[in-house]
Amino acid sequence: TMDDETHPRTLYVGNLSRDVTEILILQLFTQIGPCKSCKMITEHTSNDPYCFVEFFEHRDAAAALAAMNGRKILGKEVKVNWATTPSSQKKDTSNHFHVFVGDLNPEITTEDVRIAFAPFGKISNAHRIGQELEG
Repeated sequence: TMDDETHPRTLYVGNLSRDVTEILILQLFTQIGPCKSCKMITEHTSNDPYCFVEFFEHRDAAAALAAMNGRKILGKEVKVNWATTPSSQKKDTSNHFHVFVGDLNPEITTEDVRIAFAPFGKISNAHRIGQELEG
């Protein structure tokens, strides 16, 4: 449904300790609101485990995101974020801005532009439009 994409209910919880279980996550997160499910992903042996917690209500998921991000679970600070699905990624433009920078000196590279804009947030890509537009 459209509502799902504007009001997501699933959280990504990462940087988990290897001792964290789905039961523990559910115990912590259900204190904030009723959870529908918790799916632990551990097959990436080199990386820390992570999980997806699905709530029944968007507002509970949002409250859990605010409450749990950066909290320590079994001694490790967990990262909590909205779980993005490929379909909603295309539509989520809430924090995405296209900035056009004109009149660049020819010596300036894409990397220079990235470095200049880095303090303002994550840059998904920088394109240098060349001289082909002039004339």
